[in-house]
Amino acid sequence: MSTGNGKLPPLCAKYGRELNGRSGGVEQILEDFSALDRIAVALSSEEQNNVALTGAAGCGKTATVRKLAAMIEAGRYRRLEGRRVVELNIDLINQDRKKRDLRFKHVLDEAEYHKIIIYVDEAHRLSENDGPSNLMNTLKPYITSGGISMLISTTSEEFRRYIARDRAMERRFQSIELKEPGRARLIEILRHVARARYPQTVFTEEAITETVRLSALCAPQRAEPARSLELLHYTVSAAQIDMRPDEHAAGITCEAVRAAAALKTGEERAEQC
Repeated sequence: MSTGNGKLPPLCAKYGRELNGRSGGVEQILEDFSALDRIAVALSSEEQNNVALTGAAGCGKTATVRKLAAMIEAGRYRRLEGRRVVELNIDLINQDRKKRDLRFKHVLDEAEYHKIIIYVDEAHRLSENDGPSNLMNTLKPYITSGGISMLISTTSEEFRRYIARDRAMERRFQSIELKEPGRARLIEILRHVARARYPQTVFTEEAITETVRLSALCAPQRAEPARSLELLHYTVSAAQIDMRPDEHAAGITCEAVRAAAALKTGEERAEQC
């Protein structure tokens, strides 16, 4: 049974949130059709219809799921027509640990009945407790029976440590690795986000490329596109700090990016990052 475009069933609404085209910021996400198509095909499969998105933190796993949900709603994937994507809040599920396993089971029962695709970010948290009392053990029979479709995201290391160690679970998940975008793709993403998020502000091409350069120097441990997007948003915030809330920066230049990077890192000059 599909819930269509009406209200979410009560437990999914209580312990999760629907992802769709009306989710905040989804218009800022630049599509990666190759990854989206692979995920959609896997979810519509008769067998192994669960997907584990893996990759470095910040490479865009959650953003990809949000865009997928919006595209399902828009009708791009007819095989998934009417399916809805609900992101579960594991903190809410974990409240009152004596009842959490039963609570999780009831949510999964509801999702299975209504053919809702469940999404869990930081999926390693399903195995937070050792022994039989962890959410992964509650989930396992639903996954192995093929009665539910799930999307999970986690780092590659955490997938190997918490999911792949259980052969039955590993066989039911199609692992799709999201890699960091190359430089050309990264610049395209930054341009898209700048236009969508800050339509009243003009970013010079030099400002975009300098954002990429300085974010790599100042935060080499972070993954793209998260680290460059973080600096982009910080630069706009720094440029507007002395403006009223209803005012917007007219433009962002290379110099503005350097000043923001220096401020963010506490360096006197951005080149020293």
